[in-house]
Amino acid sequence: MSVTPLRVVMVCTGNICRSPMMERILQDSFDRRGAGDDVVVTSAGTWANPGESMQPFAAAMLTQHGVGAAHFGATALTEELVRSSDLVVTAAREHRSRVVGLVPGAVRRTFTLLELARIASTAPAPPLPESAGLAARVRQTVAWAAQMRGSVSRHEESADDLDDPLGAPLDIYRERAEAIATAVEQIVPFLIGEPGERSSG
Repeated sequence: MSVTPLRVVMVCTGNICRSPMMERILQDSFDRRGAGDDVVVTSAGTWANPGESMQPFAAAMLTQHGVGAAHFGATALTEELVRSSDLVVTAAREHRSRVVGLVPGAVRRTFTLLELARIASTAPAPPLPESAGLAARVRQTVAWAAQMRGSVSRHEESADDLDDPLGAPLDIYRERAEAIATAVEQIVPFLIGEPGERSSG
């Protein structure tokens, strides 16, 4: 019996800097764990120009991380895209608000990248049945993360935002790519229930 893949969408403003890096780094992390057939990661922008190319510095950072940057074109965020997604991960709180504005019911499966990483690194592991397949485990873990959202420590709310590097020098793109990669390596083990890779907080 075929299993419907888990659908994850990464969201920023133009879908040419942050969310493309988020998309490709997250998909690579799932792929390296043998979960690529179970999870499909895409990205979109709240003010995207459909078909626009990824910013060259963003593509360069993906290459430095050993992640493919080819065959990318910007996509506009739509209500349909949000409704069809099991998890929406945004660059900043403004994008999270836009997602929830389109589909209020998506609030329980929408997080900023840094918010979800913080939950992943500090919340207790979710109670999951041994028999659950990977996609089912991830869906249940997303619901668990929503429950844990208000119970994990947080400093300033702005700490959950990944600032836009558009127009900035290469070093800023490098900082954003490193922040994304670090967050992803907290998030993915948490989502798939992989032992031994989560921080104790």
